[in-house]
This record gives sequence, structure tokens and C-alpha cells, in this order.
Amino acid sequence: MGHAAEAWDKLSSMLSGSDVSDIPQLYAADALYLEPYNPPHRGNLLIQAYLKDWLGGKEDIAVDARRVIESDDGRSLGVEWTISYTAAGRRWNDLPRASFFGFDDTGRINYHRDYT
Repeated sequence: MGHAAEAWDKLSSMLSGSDVSDIPQLYAADALYLEPYNPPHRGNLLIQAYLKDWLGGKEDIAVDARRVIESDDGRSLGVEWTISYTAAGRRWNDLPRASFFGFDDTGRINYHRDYT
């Protein structure tokens, strides 16, 4: 497992624990985060604020990576994953997701695109 896959492990742990306080260390200051149905999020602090808001109201979060594919140079990563959580008294199980990441020269995420 290379650096890119380790970054995924850190991110998925943050999501599972509902604690995104380390996002500024994981993402580059000018990182771009794209996802369906929302405008682009630009910058590690805005990404952190968005994810914190998105996690609000969700409990008992479980993230399960189904497939993690890292490029030979460690600059790109693709992940098929699922998320389960409880919100508003209802349990949502194994919602499928896919994420693609790019990394800058310092090893920080500079591009993140999610698909649902």
C-alpha cells in the first residue's frame, strides 16, 4: 500500500469518526472537491467545512472500501466504497460510492471527485 492508499485510509477514518479536523493536513490549500448535485468546493478549509456539515446529523457511520486502485507513481487513486449511517431515526446501509483522487508533489490531495 502506497501513500495515496494511506491517504484514503486517513480520510475514511475521519468520515467514520465524524472528525474532519485533520482535513487541512490531508488536502492541499487549493484542492478541488467535486461531487454530484453541489457546486465545486475549492480549498482545504472549505472542503473541511462542507464535510463537517455533511456529516452533521449522521451517526454510527461505517465506511467500507471495496476496491482501492493506486497508480504506480502514487499520484492517482480510485476507490469503490460504501457508506452506512443512521440519520433521522433511519439506517442507511451500503450506499455505493466511487472516488477519484489526485495528489500534488507534497503528497496532499489536490483533486477529489465523488460519484454516487
